Amino acid sequence: MKKLFAVLLAAMLVLSLAACGGKDSAPADNSGTSAPADQSGAPAEDAPAEGGSYKIALCMSHQTNAFTIAVGKGAQEKAAELGVTLDIFDGKQDQATQTSQIEQCISSGYDGILVEPVSVDGIVPAVKAANEAGVPVITVVQTMSGQEEHAKAYRGGNDTNAGELQMQSVVDLLGGKGNIAVLYGPMGSDGQLARKGGYDKVLENYPDVKVEFAETANWVTEEALSLVENWLSTGTEINAIVAQNDGMAMGALKAVEDAGLQDKIIVVGVDAVDDALQAIADGRLTGTISQDAPGQGGLGVQAMVDFLNGQEIEPVVYTECIWITKDNVSSYMG
Repeated sequence: MKKLFAVLLAAMLVLSLAACGGKDSAPADNSGTSAPADQSGAPAEDAPAEGGSYKIALCMSHQTNAFTIAVGKGAQEKAAELGVTLDIFDGKQDQATQTSQIEQCISSGYDGILVEPVSVDGIVPAVKAANEAGVPVITVVQTMSGQEEHAKAYRGGNDTNAGELQMQSVVDLLGGKGNIAVLYGPMGSDGQLARKGGYDKVLENYPDVKVEFAETANWVTEEALSLVENWLSTGTEINAIVAQNDGMAMGALKAVEDAGLQDKIIVVGVDAVDDALQAIADGRLTGTISQDAPGQGGLGVQAMVDFLNGQEIEPVVYTECIWITKDNVSSYMG
């Protein structure tokens, strides 16, 4: 009798285990939200950041020079480190294109949008649309109108400080007097406006420094080359050319060298891209401002992931602004 009872008890135990589901009978988890686990139940080392594998867009104003490409690279590296997806959109310096891209990101279900505005004002309607859809926006590299109201944060350089440091360095090299020419970025962009603000702050203290020419070359090397060639052809004395980015500075430098005036005209830029750093090391370009391009992209991704994870983030974080010349360029070359 006891033997029969034991057999029945064993059979009931087997049926109970089958009902609970064994290794082979467990239903598949198709949610896609759970990280792989090891035998201890802990997330795998390559699991995505807390909150899941986020899908983030980086809407750049353009991807046509070394600086903007470096920003994108820094963002990609940080995204890979954090285990999130990052897609980069090229606004082609056209506000309508960037607006369309942001609208596309909203409808495609991106968790967050990083944006470098083509225009401080033109970007506002698209960012408002993202706000209404509940998609957070963080600006990088350049800010926007209504920054505090429409964007969760800003990560990038302080362009006013960069302009001030750049112009003060040039004025010091000129001894407080001389004729200069300025190459602006796209008119109305945050970088153009803020760096000009820095220039103006310095120049108001130096009445003997005269701005002979000031036009936009839209961050483009070839446009800067053409403009400076035209300026030099007028015969107007120019002692320094101040370019708002290194791409334009390199175009200006070529025009100056082609005219045989490299010993008479100072040329400076902003961004510390590789070509400019090499030109400084070679004694051709006078100087540039570093604002850590890859760092700006990386900071943007980190801020977005932190925000999506429910963390409180600082509204503004700037990268460091450094004046680079032949004396210290070796410390910034790869």
